[in-house]
Parts: sequence; structure tokens; C-alpha cells
Amino acid sequence: MEQIEYSDSEVVCRGRIMNVSISAEKILNGGKSRGVRKKLIERTPNSAELAKQGQASLAQEVVQTVDLPHPIYIESADGPYLIDVDGNNYVDLTAGFGPNVLGNRPKIVEQAISDQIKKGWHFGIPGPGQAQLAEILKEASPITEHVMFCNSGSEATMFAFRAARAYTGKQVVALFDGSYHGIHDYALTKADSKSDRSAPRSKVMGAGVPEVVPQELMLMLPYRDENAYDLIRKHKDSLAMVVVEPVQSSNPRLDNQEFFKGLREVCTECGVLLLFDEVITGFRIEFGGCQEYYGIDPDLVTYGKAIGGGLPIGAVAGPRTIMNTFSGADGTPAIFAGGTFSGNPLTMAAGIAALDFLKENKKEIYPFLHEQGNRFASEINDFCERHNIPAKLMNAGSMMHLLFGKGEINSSRDIDYSYRKVEQEFYLHLLGHDVIVPGIHLSFLSWAHKTEIVDQAIEAYKLSFFDLRADELL
Repeated sequence: MEQIEYSDSEVVCRGRIMNVSISAEKILNGGKSRGVRKKLIERTPNSAELAKQGQASLAQEVVQTVDLPHPIYIESADGPYLIDVDGNNYVDLTAGFGPNVLGNRPKIVEQAISDQIKKGWHFGIPGPGQAQLAEILKEASPITEHVMFCNSGSEATMFAFRAARAYTGKQVVALFDGSYHGIHDYALTKADSKSDRSAPRSKVMGAGVPEVVPQELMLMLPYRDENAYDLIRKHKDSLAMVVVEPVQSSNPRLDNQEFFKGLREVCTECGVLLLFDEVITGFRIEFGGCQEYYGIDPDLVTYGKAIGGGLPIGAVAGPRTIMNTFSGADGTPAIFAGGTFSGNPLTMAAGIAALDFLKENKKEIYPFLHEQGNRFASEINDFCERHNIPAKLMNAGSMMHLLFGKGEINSSRDIDYSYRKVEQEFYLHLLGHDVIVPGIHLSFLSWAHKTEIVDQAIEAYKLSFFDLRADELL
């Protein structure tokens, strides 16, 4: 197998595999949290200064990493590591919020970007890269005949919703409780936690979203619950499409095949389109995403993250009959879609390089990602059970989410939010052990996370649990 290389940099991992025995210093009540905060603040003065500048100019920055007076600002990355502006090195479980399946700055992608920059990085007029990247998506997805590129996963779902409404002539789109499909108004609806979990009510997610959206244009369905089938049948005359994350980021798991088979059948029965939102799972779970893993063909699929090789991208893909809504071909009602940077040559070059490598080495990469993710979850869950720690690491291959609580987790409704403070402190301690996880607490492994790096991260998790116990938080 071809080995991937990473850009040269002076990366020395400061973290080390440590014995998980508890010393006297670890059991000082409350001392661990105070100590790690002090340590992190002292070693990140440049991040603190940048935070002051950001507060003076920015309405919002990217997601905060941990509960500190200031964010940790990253200056560079290499392979499985992130390096902050103060020179501190961290094992990266962020993976750019998922896109970096090959790790940070793989040379094959860096070279493709460099080569394209010499030719130009934005034309506004089509170049050859769009068709080349589209052909790879077609190869990965049996339903895909045409592809439309945009700039983010959020744009992709927005355009897919619009295309479904145009194609069917119906207005309602159904989402599942606990799902996330982007930042546009139609996606920013969630289930009212006070509503019946078998027939949840929709409500807006944040200010500024018109109440009419969840009330009249969206239908909320229960996840992993066959009552969803009955709701689809009940609303089929107004329902244009059902959209689902084949792996929910809030509850990552891969034991959903039978539920999705039933979902596929009922959507076909009712004449309702089925969209797989593979923005996260596409080219991460398998080369063919969850379509390949479950052996289920949706009517449309949306992509983002991995298909851009780490650069901004989104895509809607599907059969020609539905995708004609983007062009108005064959008399299909045409939607408005576009974007100044959609399909830009720089992203196309990066995406082609990344996906070509994944295609050529899929027989090694995807079993490795599943193996390491499953091992990570198994070791942590066994550790938590042995030490009576109320936490479980949910995973779908290399996607992982640590959830605190004592009960069984079947859907997002089962998540125990009373542990929110404990969760915040856990990630604080994890950062203190030189492992970084994004503020959304969904973590990822990559091809760059070789066994010894995964071992180091596992030990950091164990130490962080002991830190919580030392502070009597568990």
C-alpha cells in the first residue's frame, strides 16, 4: 500500500502514555480543576492576547474548545497533531470537525493545492476539476448521476430541500429528533423536549428563525422508532422528503440498518423522497459512505467535509430526474442555486487528491478506522464499567461522542444533560493531558492516528476520568 506522508515540521508530542494509578496529588478535592486551569492559562499567553483582539472586533468566533477564559488558538497542524500559537502540541481529535480523514496537511493534498495555486485559485468560470470530482462521487454512490457543488454542508442541505420541494410539488420536509442538518432556517428546527417522544413537536433552534418554519413547513420524526413510519404515512400528501443522518452526530452508532431499511420502504410506498445527509459520514464510514455500509439507496445524498480535502465544500448528488431541478432540463421546474465560490478550482484540486487516495487505499484505510474507533470505544467503556463511571463512548467507526449518564442511550432524548458541568470539566482535563476535542464534543480519528497515538489518547481519557473523581465530580 502507498504510504501517505505529512508535511515536515518540528512536531514533538509533549503528551506521553502514563500509568493510570492515582497518586496522592490526584486526590486533592477540587485541586485538579483549579490546577489544570492555571496550567493552561499560564502556558497560553498568546492565545489570551488574541482573544482580546477577537473580542474587540468579532461578533462570534469559531466554537470554543474548553471552559477557559479564552479559546486555544491553533497556528499549525501536522498529521495527528495541532500546535497552538504558544507552541503547545496536542493530539488532535477534532479532524477539522470531521473533514480530515487523512489527518492534517497530508502531502498529497498539500501538493495538489500548491500546483493549483500556480495556475490560479478562483476563476468564477468552470474549470476541469468539477467534472473530475463529480466522477469520483458517482463512483462512490450508485444513485448518483449528476452532482451540484456548493460551499458547505449547510448549503447542500438547503439546496436539497429546495430541489425536493420543486420536484414533488409538496412543501413539508421531515427531520428526525436529535438531528443536525446545517445553519439555514429550515434545518434549525429541533424537537420540543416536552413533547411526546413518539410524535415530537418541532420548534425553532435559536432566535431569528420564523416560527412558521417548524409549524407549517417541517415535520419532526422520532429517531430509531417505527412510529416514524406511521407519521410519514399520515403526512404523505404534503411531505416532499424525509432527511436523515445515517449516523447522528449526537448519538453515533451503526446498528441502524433495519430501521433505515424500513424507512426506505415506507418512503417508497408513500411517494416521498429520502435524503441521506452524508455531510459527515460520506467518505468517512466507508468510501461509499453509509449508502455502502447499510446497502441502502436513498433518492438524494448531500456531502461536505471530507470531499473537499479540508477546504470548504458541499454537494448535492442524485439521479438525473431529480437533479434536473438545478438546470430545468427536460421541463423540470428549475430552482435558483449558485455561489461565487461554488466548485472553485482550489477546492476541486484538494478534493480530487484526497478522494483519489481514499479510493486507491480503501481496503486498508476503512478497516483501520473502524478497528481503531471500535477499540477506543471498547477500552473506554470497559474502563468506565470497571470503575463505576457514569459515561459511555458512543461510536460509529472513527466518529466518537462521549456521553455522561447512567441510562441506556437509544436516541438523543436519552442524553442526561444534568452532567453538563462534569462534561465541561472532563474536556478541560483532557486538554491538560494534551488531547484536544472540539467544543461540540464529537471527536474523530484519522488515517494519521496510528496505534500508538490512539493509545496515548485513550490513556488521556482515563486520566481525565480520574481527575474528575479526584475533584469529587464523579
